[in-house]
Amino acid sequence: MRNVFFILTLSVSLFAGMLATSTAALAAELKTITLSVDKMTCNMCPITVKKALRKLDGVSEVSAKYEGDGIGWAMVTYDPAKVKIEDLTFATEQAGYPSRLKQ
Repeated sequence: MRNVFFILTLSVSLFAGMLATSTAALAAELKTITLSVDKMTCNMCPITVKKALRKLDGVSEVSAKYEGDGIGWAMVTYDPAKVKIEDLTFATEQAGYPSRLKQ
């Protein structure tokens, strides 16, 4: 009986370790960048930018803000294996808001 309990405990521990490792590996693959976004004119513009970016496969999180004077930003968390920065900037441009990687 002790052997069965030991094997069960060991199996659960190994499974939990594998799950934690795969979750950490997945999180390590994501990247977050900030884009400078032009032609924003009001507080509704960031909504359009967010919708355009969220449509891309590989984008997991987006926040955007209008700063005034036609300028805003978008912070994007994405999987670089699925989507490239050029895809992100193209998506905002197609929505009417040219963007570039903020330095």
